[in-house]
Amino acid sequence: SSVKAKESGVMKNRKRKKMSWKKRLAITLACVVFFVSSVLIGLQLGVIYTDKTWKHWYPDYEKADLSAVLAKEELTQEDYDLLYAQTGLTKIGVDGLWSEADGKSRILRIQNFYFAEHTVTCNPYTYLETIESHAPYAKLEDGDIIVSATTHVSGWRLGHACLVVDGDREKIAEALGPGTQSWITDASTFSNLANFMVLRPKFDKEFRAEVAQYAKDNLIGADYNFSIGILSKKYNEKEFTRTQCAHLVWYAYRHFDVDLDSNGGLVVTPPEIANSPYVEIVQIFGFHPQQLWSKF
Repeated sequence: SSVKAKESGVMKNRKRKKMSWKKRLAITLACVVFFVSSVLIGLQLGVIYTDKTWKHWYPDYEKADLSAVLAKEELTQEDYDLLYAQTGLTKIGVDGLWSEADGKSRILRIQNFYFAEHTVTCNPYTYLETIESHAPYAKLEDGDIIVSATTHVSGWRLGHACLVVDGDREKIAEALGPGTQSWITDASTFSNLANFMVLRPKFDKEFRAEVAQYAKDNLIGADYNFSIGILSKKYNEKEFTRTQCAHLVWYAYRHFDVDLDSNGGLVVTPPEIANSPYVEIVQIFGFHPQQLWSKF
């Protein structure tokens, strides 16, 4: 009987241990689910917050008839101000199109697109805000920079940036995101974003073309790494194997001793390039024409 009692006790202990193991597993899984759910809910709350604090801007005034202005031989500052309000093209952008064979018709197409209502589509949690069609660009030149505020993770609107390496063919050098390498692709990857800004560094055309050529020859094929500048050198002339979107643009000009990072921090971001004193605006879409990206 004592043997049977011992065997019974052993069996009960085994059952308790088995149930205890299952209970621990269940508790662990519940904790994991709770943690993941909390993170996702937190990210989505950040999305809701950034959607309330940032609205893609569209004109809140009437569309004007530009035929009289476009018929002129020379434009006044008042004309340039009107064209900026109606198209998002600055004097640089207007002048770049003015001498083109189809330049004035392109200005009208840009105006029509500027005033059209667009549907913004967003991906959940990690947002990339796009519209249903592609905006017509101003005349792009080698060395131009395109930035957008449409990319954000939860409440952090980090944006996106690229370097124009062939303005005539509208080709860009871009570091897209994790798991990719920097590459040359079409500028159309920015023209269907809910906002973008074309910037031109304040240097002569030949210098900007040299920067673009350097990027084509030396900055393609690098692994995407957002921590560049934190866990590794921000600028390393001997090695360019990792980068991110704004870093690629910054690095191309930094090679020629131009620092486009407006705050000089460890990591360079698209809004810091947009606010650099070394750049001027060619074209905007979806940004407030006075505030631009200053709120970030």
